[in-house]
Amino acid sequence: MWKWIRDWYRKLRMPAAYRAYERKLRAAHEEEARKKFSTVRYEARLLAANKAMEERAQRRFDMPAAKLQLEVVALEKQIESCRAQLGNFERPFRDEYQELEAEMALLGERRRNAYAAKDTAAIEDVNADIAELQKRINAVRGDLAVQSDLREQGLTPEKMRRTVQRCEARLQAIKDEQDRIQRERANYMNHSPDRAEVDAIERDMLALERKHIQFLRDFDSPAERRRRERAHEQAWLNGA
Repeated sequence: MWKWIRDWYRKLRMPAAYRAYERKLRAAHEEEARKKFSTVRYEARLLAANKAMEERAQRRFDMPAAKLQLEVVALEKQIESCRAQLGNFERPFRDEYQELEAEMALLGERRRNAYAAKDTAAIEDVNADIAELQKRINAVRGDLAVQSDLREQGLTPEKMRRTVQRCEARLQAIKDEQDRIQRERANYMNHSPDRAEVDAIERDMLALERKHIQFLRDFDSPAERRRRERAHEQAWLNGA
C-alpha cells in the first residue's frame, strides 16, 4: 500500500523533476560547447594576421603615397607662387599710378579748401583719406619693387609659365602614380598570400562556429530528447 502511494507520488512529481534535470543537462551541454568550440585561438590568429597585412600595406603602399602627397603640396605652393608673380608682372602699374595720382590731386584740393574754410571736421576727414590713399600707393610701390627684384634675379613671365607647366606635368605624373599605388594596394588587400591567410582563418572560424551551432541543436534532437527522458524516468523510478 505505502509503496504504491510512494510510486504514485513520485510519478506525479516526475515532470517537474525532469524539467530541472533537463535544465541541468542543457547548462552542462552549453558549457561543453563553449569550451569545445571556443574561437579565442582563431580570433588571436586573425587579429595578428590582419595587423601584419595592414603593416605590410603601410610599408609598401601608404608610405610611398604619403611622400608623393608631400610633393603635391610643395608643387601646388610653387604653382600658386608663380601665378602670383605672373599676376604681378602683368599688372598695369603705370595705369594704377595715374589713377592714384589723380585721386591724390583731388584730395589735395579738398584739403586746401578745408584749411581755407578752417573746417576742422573736413580737415580730419580729408587727412584720413589722404593717409589711406598713401597706404595704397606704398603697397603698389612695394609690389613694383618685388617685380624689379624678380627681374634682377633673371625671372621672366616666360620662365614662370614654363615652371608652372613643369609643375602641372609633374602633378599629373604623381596622380597617375598614386592611382597605380591605390590599385596595387587594393589588389594586395584582396588577393595577396596575406589575404589568403586571413581568409583561411576566417573559414576555419566559420566552420567551428557551424559545428558549435550543430552541437547545440543536437541537444534538442528527438532521439536525444527521448534518450534523456528514458534515462531520467528509469533513474527517477528507481529512486535516484
